[in-house]
Amino acid sequence: MDCTADGKELCEEIGVTGYPTIKYGDPADKKALKVYEGGRTLEDLKKFAEENLGPVCAPATMDACDAEEKALLEGFLKRPSADLLTEAKKLDKGFAATLKKLDKKAGKLKEKRAEYRDDLEEHGKSKPKKGKEAAHKAKTDKFEATKVKLNGEQEALDKEKATLKADTAKSGVKLMKLAAGANAGRTDL
Repeated sequence: MDCTADGKELCEEIGVTGYPTIKYGDPADKKALKVYEGGRTLEDLKKFAEENLGPVCAPATMDACDAEEKALLEGFLKRPSADLLTEAKKLDKGFAATLKKLDKKAGKLKEKRAEYRDDLEEHGKSKPKKGKEAAHKAKTDKFEATKVKLNGEQEALDKEKATLKADTAKSGVKLMKLAAGANAGRTDL
């Protein structure tokens, strides 16, 4: 689309800031679209499309759903749109709150790492004074222990983020929204 003309509003909504930009993903979840970073030749684009793109699970393409998604979607399609949107909003709010906490943890960890690097660099510049070798070695050991601790905190944070991502997918919130959209005009619910 042309982001300087008719597509300007949509481009702003999905975060297109440079040209040319290629985004891909589920069009029903515009915030989750990913930026294509690969080659721009026809061969590169064709290979990427064959390996990564295809139909997504949705009411109109249920054959693209796995068994669990299909069962969730079928259940959601039996529920009123307003109920689905209310539940999806509640889930989104909970996931967003958790993500905010994780982002805060990540920020603090980044600060700790920067402080650690600065202290380590300063320590690396200093030579142990005669008779103070043991103290210098103890400080070096302390830096190593801090590094191990920071790496452990990073691993724990990465696990928490992976769990949140899995919980979000498992909740079916995306499918709820798709079903709500499909149910919006129905009066038989």
